[in-house]
Amino acid sequence: MGVSGTELEALRIVEESKAEVTAHAVSRKLNIEPNYARLVLTSLAKKDYLDLLASGRYRMTQKGMDELKRKKKS
Repeated sequence: MGVSGTELEALRIVEESKAEVTAHAVSRKLNIEPNYARLVLTSLAKKDYLDLLASGRYRMTQKGMDELKRKKKS
């Protein structure tokens, strides 16, 4: 099962950053509460679309990149 909605938007933001991002940065770009952004990003990390780093930042995984490519094709 893939991602959709806010998860997909968050995944796109992480990809566009080309680096590690914080939940706060994602919350600003999506115009959502930081706690909700953290919840969305943590959910993506549990599904292996993102890596949650020791610093508390998030980074795209290969699975996340593959999912975005798949979504662009559909």
